[in-house]
Amino acid sequence: MSESDSIQDSEAFFGKVTDGPLTSEDMGFAADLPGNVPHISTHRWEYGRLIIEARAESAISGGQGVVLSGRLFNAADLAVRLRTEPVNQAALLLHAYRRWGIDFPSYLHGDFTFAFWDSEFPRLLLGRDPSGYSPLYYTQLGGQFSFASDISVLRTRQNLRMWPNEKRIANWLALQPTADNDTFFAGIYGLKPGQMLLFEHGRVVLNFFWRPENTPILGLRDPREYSDGLREVLERAVLERLPRNSAPGVHLSGGLDSSSVTALAAGLLEKEGRRIFAFTAIPEHRVTSPGRFCDEGPYASSMTEMYRNLDHVVIRHGSHSVFSMIDCASSAKCRPIIAAPNYAWIYEINMQARRRGVRTILTGAAGNLTSSYDGTLHALSTFSMEGRLVTAARVARDMHRQGVLRWRGVARHLFRPWMPSSVDHLLERWRGDRGAIHKYSTIRPEFARAHGVNMTSEDIFHRLDSRSARVLQLRMTDYGPAMTAFRHLTGVSMSDPTIDPQVVSYCFSVPVEYFCEGGVPRSLIRNAMAGRLPDLVRLERRRGLQAADFRFHFQTERQEALAELTRMKEVELVVRALDLESIEQMMKWSETKIAEFGEPKYWDRLMRAFSLGRFLRRLEDGTLFSSMPDVTAQKAASE
Repeated sequence: MSESDSIQDSEAFFGKVTDGPLTSEDMGFAADLPGNVPHISTHRWEYGRLIIEARAESAISGGQGVVLSGRLFNAADLAVRLRTEPVNQAALLLHAYRRWGIDFPSYLHGDFTFAFWDSEFPRLLLGRDPSGYSPLYYTQLGGQFSFASDISVLRTRQNLRMWPNEKRIANWLALQPTADNDTFFAGIYGLKPGQMLLFEHGRVVLNFFWRPENTPILGLRDPREYSDGLREVLERAVLERLPRNSAPGVHLSGGLDSSSVTALAAGLLEKEGRRIFAFTAIPEHRVTSPGRFCDEGPYASSMTEMYRNLDHVVIRHGSHSVFSMIDCASSAKCRPIIAAPNYAWIYEINMQARRRGVRTILTGAAGNLTSSYDGTLHALSTFSMEGRLVTAARVARDMHRQGVLRWRGVARHLFRPWMPSSVDHLLERWRGDRGAIHKYSTIRPEFARAHGVNMTSEDIFHRLDSRSARVLQLRMTDYGPAMTAFRHLTGVSMSDPTIDPQVVSYCFSVPVEYFCEGGVPRSLIRNAMAGRLPDLVRLERRRGLQAADFRFHFQTERQEALAELTRMKEVELVVRALDLESIEQMMKWSETKIAEFGEPKYWDRLMRAFSLGRFLRRLEDGTLFSSMPDVTAQKAASE
């Protein structure tokens, strides 16, 4: 851990390279407004045509300078390897650059973003850690290159006109991956997690310094070693993120990931005689959903019985208005939000944590791609692609015995990689599945086609092997803007050990059959946490349903939803992008029809539409970048 337990809102930076040739003049340095964290203050650097203003750790030496926002987990090991005793972690980056050149980010481990300047070439380097803890944006207009840790800072400092990026909007609505670095604003781009930008000679060059897809596959003799290895690497990731100088906290649901993070954290802290706050959100109303468990309270309570140093805090859903949370989060993130019903309880958990002195709270949000990867979806197709037919037959038999797949499903998974798309579409229709984006999106077909979105394409992930599918999902997933938004809104940092790069790399090294050993989904983490999790949690096959009683809370905001729908009709881009007629019809659906469609899918489809429509409407009327609304006040007004 660094000297600071968490990364505060003030740790941000802005920079620009003005038009004209860069020079290698000596750096002019001035510091003012000193902060209350060692080595962190507001700085203004001028390097010829480069200007950087930052409130973060910094270091300057020999015509080179660096700003580091965040923390390095391997600072001590890095210092030994570099044979240096730096005054702060930013200075380590100077030494690392001199040792390894522009490859130095691959030797860093932590939650960080950085800006690095070398006057000799001259060149500018920007980078984000593989977990994507904080975002980093850039734009190049005319002869000027600018960057900042917040889009709103770019907008204000550069006086930018914010035009919506229609291609990005179409991809977002369709949940389709994009290989570029586009944001929701034309001409503004964002670095992806694990990516570095090199700006030299007026050109931008992007490169991923972290590529988990290149991790070699492990070949261990004893299958138990795979689960032991997962537990060890996950425990190390938890230890690195536990605060030393403030109260620790964790989001505790009934799922495998957050429960595993909680168990490992509690076990580590118990050795030091320390306690940890565990926060659980539960429904206010009793609800059920086919194949899901809706009340995570009993599962979380079983954890408190096993770990006596857990101080359990329970909050109920519905504490805040969903529309106020959409406004707050979309303004803080500068983008529409997915899973809007979850934002209210996450916000309330973080506020409760703040009141108890918690500055950093651990989560397990990314575990579905790593520690608790299901395995069953891509295992058979992966074996088929690799020609491992004996393994495929054994795993298929086990999945059938466990009730995971019927024989028809087994055949489809085995042959889908080789199946023509036309045949796949026919099978989808035969099964009564529309097989189209309309299952989960309200995007208007004309808008989708105009931006290259195929409305009838099957889920592209089904045609990929296990590793390729997870890599694609990782590249699509960026938790940085959401974590930064909650940090801005609540003052509490969130850190996820399940997306730690060492955890990700380890999980990518495990053969896929050990994620579904014996035909049991997510078997790797179940085996790894045997004796560490209550069996109620460890053996539960169903997935938890968060914000399960959202329909009850939505009723208090139904009039606001209808009013918003009316306002959305006045925005030209919203009319072109969203199928507003379909949204109006969805608002009239009966509970029976919603249940037939699938309630979780219904709310996801509807609230993503409202999130985007409200985002574009507020962008047009100028309120998106205004001061964020009072969450509590809006909730009271809606009632």
